[in-house]
Amino acid sequence: MNATVIAQAYLDEVALAVMADNWDAYRHCISSPFLMINHTGTMHFATPEDLRSLYTEFLGMLRTQRVTDYIRLVEDAELIDRDLITARYVTHLLSGGNRIMDPVRSSISLRFEDGRWRAASITNALSNSRWPSLLPRLGEDPL
Repeated sequence: MNATVIAQAYLDEVALAVMADNWDAYRHCISSPFLMINHTGTMHFATPEDLRSLYTEFLGMLRTQRVTDYIRLVEDAELIDRDLITARYVTHLLSGGNRIMDPVRSSISLRFEDGRWRAASITNALSNSRWPSLLPRLGEDPL
């Protein structure tokens, strides 16, 4: 089992679901509970449904910014045990080939549940407490 391949396939699946506005596909990729962590705090979502409003805000931001490409590339990943992977990745948001924000580094913990990999937590290297609803400005120090 190659952790990097699994993590990249997972990130690609989620990006496709988001770009297609496919909530059902997206929510099946999230574990319960789910944590989103950044420099200013931790958001706790007890169920995937609790995440729905943030998903909707993020989708609205992508549309407002006319994002055409939502790319997340795995830098490294490790199989912690047979049902748990941790990975580091970089997010790129592009509009017609133009970067709309600087790349963002993140880490993700994936847990194998009910026959599929699901995100248990994501940590973003941003101090922006409104991410992923609002973008930091291009060239702005994210920390």
